[in-house]
Amino acid sequence: MDNDRELIHKLLDGGLPSDETAALMKRVNSDPDLLEEFTLLKEAVTVIEKSERKQASASFTSDVMRRLSSGAKAERKGWRNFFFGERIFRWNMAYAAAALLLAVLTAGGIYNFRSGGQIPYSALDKSAVTVKFNFYSPDAKSVSVAGDFNKWRTDAGVMRREEGGIWTIKIPLKPGAYNYMFVMNGDAWITDPEAAAYHDDGFGYKNSVVRVDKL
Repeated sequence: MDNDRELIHKLLDGGLPSDETAALMKRVNSDPDLLEEFTLLKEAVTVIEKSERKQASASFTSDVMRRLSSGAKAERKGWRNFFFGERIFRWNMAYAAAALLLAVLTAGGIYNFRSGGQIPYSALDKSAVTVKFNFYSPDAKSVSVAGDFNKWRTDAGVMRREEGGIWTIKIPLKPGAYNYMFVMNGDAWITDPEAAAYHDDGFGYKNSVVRVDKL
């Protein structure tokens, strides 16, 4: 998994060949934990890339290093690489942004804790519309729906089996467009054949799209 994390870093940096990207995304989509990390990091990097940046002065690093105590000379190179190395700096910032985003969401009270996991929406929001997702699979042992509305968590949208092999779940969503996929037996990612629209995720797969209109 550590090797896949390094490949994810290269992918987010735009330096991963297309053939390796396709193979990596297959592994990511088959591993819920890795998919969650990838989604969170991708969102965090997007936030960072869109945020305002100020150019540091040319002497910034040397000024910081000069202020370190003389007893830490032997450790200067290591600390400099840790804080200012391109790869580590980007990943540290990504985790910081992700932590900040989580803190904001939690403080806003928009996490609704359910027995099947966490779904980030406000059931009390008057603008929310209840959307019913259906998936036909009589041979499936378990089915869940993962998408933008639950941070692509496979344990957050656990569906219930109805008569005739139909799996269903109702989720209140605010007006807007959401990408999603069904996850069968915990590892098989399936595009909804009855979706109103589809969206290419950029990695060779198609996400289902549901549009929620205002009441």
